[in-house]
Amino acid sequence: MTEKNKKFGQSIKALRQTKGFSVRQTALQAQMSNSYLSQIENGLVNVPKPVTLEKLAKGLRVPVDEIFQLAGLQEPGSQFQPVDRHQLVSVPVVGEIACGLPIVAQENIEAYLPTEQSELPAGTNFYLKCRGDSMAPTIPNGACVLIHQQYQVESGDIAAILLNENETTLKRVQYQDDQVILLPDNPSPSFQPIIINRNNPAKIIGKAIQVQFKL
Repeated sequence: MTEKNKKFGQSIKALRQTKGFSVRQTALQAQMSNSYLSQIENGLVNVPKPVTLEKLAKGLRVPVDEIFQLAGLQEPGSQFQPVDRHQLVSVPVVGEIACGLPIVAQENIEAYLPTEQSELPAGTNFYLKCRGDSMAPTIPNGACVLIHQQYQVESGDIAAILLNENETTLKRVQYQDDQVILLPDNPSPSFQPIIINRNNPAKIIGKAIQVQFKL
């Protein structure tokens, strides 16, 4: 039990009691189990994620901002506001891209990530999970990279490239004469540029516009 979890749980319990709600009544209104609410109040679980905090606010019949403040996610009087979940859209995380299928075909999708709608350009957008260290430190291994589907990018852009019709890579694109050079950001000699020309064709499938990764 951490001090943060304990303090948050005590605040939630005190707020519930002030409202005159029972654990069962609050849990029912919040659409969560009685046992989970009890664990929160006793500091036995971590401070919930924002989506669960919103449920707590509903169960306690208080503004969402108040619960976020108790969770330490928003300082009183702060100019920053929690993200409205209604402004989030689910963007597919694409795994291996199957030849002949649209990129976001169900066969290619591994999961979905919620993303603010305002950050998405018009058109098709998807995430690719980075595998390997060739683009580190810009894109670390395991990061999810938001890709906007387009078939041309400018020199210097990071793009998702389809190699050999079924291998996807993330590289920085550089144009030179009649060929395209795919450059790794990692300066290690283990990672070498890939030369794209008539003898070694490839296809740009999108431009990298955002990176998400866990610290």
